[in-house]
Amino acid sequence: MLNRIIKNIIKKLSYSISIMLGGITLSYAAVIPPDIQLAEKQEIVRNNGSEPASLDVDKVEGNVAINIINDFFDTLVSTDKEGNVEPKLAASWETKDNKTWIFHLRKGIKWSDGTPITAHDVVFSWRRLTDPKSLSPYGSYFVDASVVNAKEILAGRKPAEELGVKALDDATLEVTLEKPVGYFLQMLAFPITVPISEKVVEKYGNKWTQPEFFVSSGAFKLAEWRVNEKIVGVRNPYYWDNKNTVINKVTYLPLSSDISDLNRYLADEIDITFTIPL
Repeated sequence: MLNRIIKNIIKKLSYSISIMLGGITLSYAAVIPPDIQLAEKQEIVRNNGSEPASLDVDKVEGNVAINIINDFFDTLVSTDKEGNVEPKLAASWETKDNKTWIFHLRKGIKWSDGTPITAHDVVFSWRRLTDPKSLSPYGSYFVDASVVNAKEILAGRKPAEELGVKALDDATLEVTLEKPVGYFLQMLAFPITVPISEKVVEKYGNKWTQPEFFVSSGAFKLAEWRVNEKIVGVRNPYYWDNKNTVINKVTYLPLSSDISDLNRYLADEIDITFTIPL
């Protein structure tokens, strides 16, 4: 028993150190070699540290909610462990002056309810984030990115409709900056920039995050939310990269105790801890 505990602790420490030193991020998708046989049950249980106050991207604050947002939604772009920008919902992008950016969304991308994801959803989402009425903890995000009029909108001097972002058509987004920002693309990899469904939010208001109304763009969709017990995400069949998704179900537990976190890991009740056991 003691040897098993020691091996598990070493395994967890090695994994945690690799994250800190190598910049590794968790992924539920992979290209599986043809000679590899996966286990029949592909499910993960992870401790998420505590209960999220909300799953509304414009209300979240801190890693507890952002961990889940990151699994349920895709940004336009992402970055690899070397910091290179990679396509996600956007298939490609271009700029001539580093101030006006054009993003081309992937063809046929859909929300988890099967409806199309459009550039209009991105415009709606970014306006909502910046609108002072949303009271978002990250409301200044596009101010920091120097998006045109973001500062004036956040201060209440201009309407959100004047944010420097517009849909040229359903699949093409134009973003205009006040000045060139060398790390602009990297900023778009942060989960707070994910688009949400305009139609769903307009229809259900603040109730849109309830499981029966919730729609997502990422590998998982919300299946169950029992407050202070668990949140369950199941595989999203409409996800653009679903063919490479490996995990079918993710359960998030709100364990705030580091001791409980470690003990349940050692008992094989969870697969990913929230903290690094030392």
